[in-house]
Amino acid sequence: MAVILTFLGSLIGFTILGVPIGFAIGLTAIILMFFIGLPEPMVLARRLVTGVDVYTLLAIPFFMLAGEIMNRAGLVHDILKFANAIVGRLKGGLAYVNVIGSMLFAGISGSAVADTAALGSLEIPMMEKDGYDKPFASAITAASAVIGPIIPPSIPMIILGSIAQISIAKLFLGGAIPGILIGLSLLAISYFIAKKRDYPVSERVNFKEFLQVFKKTIWALILPLIILGGIIGGIFTATEAGAVAVIYAIIISFTVYKVKLKDFPEILKGAALNTGVVMLVCGAAMALTWYLAVAQVPQNLTIFLMNLTQNKLVFLLVLNILLFFVGMVIDLTPALFLLVPILLPVSNAYGVDPIHFGVIMVANLCIGLITPPVGTVLYVTTSISKVKLEKLVKELLPMYLILFIVLMLITYVPSLVLWLPSLI
Repeated sequence: MAVILTFLGSLIGFTILGVPIGFAIGLTAIILMFFIGLPEPMVLARRLVTGVDVYTLLAIPFFMLAGEIMNRAGLVHDILKFANAIVGRLKGGLAYVNVIGSMLFAGISGSAVADTAALGSLEIPMMEKDGYDKPFASAITAASAVIGPIIPPSIPMIILGSIAQISIAKLFLGGAIPGILIGLSLLAISYFIAKKRDYPVSERVNFKEFLQVFKKTIWALILPLIILGGIIGGIFTATEAGAVAVIYAIIISFTVYKVKLKDFPEILKGAALNTGVVMLVCGAAMALTWYLAVAQVPQNLTIFLMNLTQNKLVFLLVLNILLFFVGMVIDLTPALFLLVPILLPVSNAYGVDPIHFGVIMVANLCIGLITPPVGTVLYVTTSISKVKLEKLVKELLPMYLILFIVLMLITYVPSLVLWLPSLI
């Protein structure tokens, strides 16, 4: 118990002080190193290096680079035009465009923050100009962004799979139906809010205009199909899929979107910076979790929970409550690195399928991205929209409820997660 309190107290303390999360985790590892009586800096250094020396993590820079290329090519505009052509003419159509745009972009970026930054800067002003309340436009942008890490390809799923040594391909497929369910649920809540507030209808797009938009957007929509089709068909692994995505993005950016060679230094710089942040967190967190393992934290937690209850359904509820509170104070990526090695053995003891556990964990922590006080997507959204945090959170309340209902569905109806992975 003393180890857990030292771990949590140090990490939360550094976070409150505003220390960047990668360094906060590293400093916590150093404190834990001395606390458990293993003051050997070389062990810490080796763990930092081996934490990023993992083949499956190669997929992260590939997918980040593919997303950066497609974003710079102007793909976001085409996705929004395509979504508007499909649902813009309905009541509250731009809210649906927002959600569907996020679902389509999720199949390329795999990141909630990238989704918010790329789409939000276009969607929020567009919705406000068309007569939507700015806090609502901001809220639906933030809520739909959580689909990004759930629908494949997903960077958090890659991280989780590499830590837990479980199939990333199956995690990708496991997140597909939950991601679609979240999208459909947000479409439903948008419909009721749009009817209640009498939000406007966009102009109807004729068939000729739809075909013009579709002919350009189809190249972007093909990418997720190539990735999933290749993985399901056994043509390439999830890591190799990242490389395929980059090659495809480069070809499309030059041939369809006319990206210039001079744009690539900035594209590479953006992808490198994002990858560097993730890898710093990765190395530091893997070092910290090694010390937690040495202190037998997973074993002690398993014994504690098994004494508390042996009921699998109760454990799943406790797991979700724990993850929800963790997600409120720790960002998604570091939370995965810190908690997967601790909680996976516990869930195995209760007979929870590792793929099911992984999808529950990612989906729950994604909700944390839009909950205060440390919701990354919340702060990205407020910086884009200039809406006060308290107003944004108030607008998000019904969406929190919707997300919680979907979370309970995928928790207690495992087939929603496990059916697609069972096909491979």
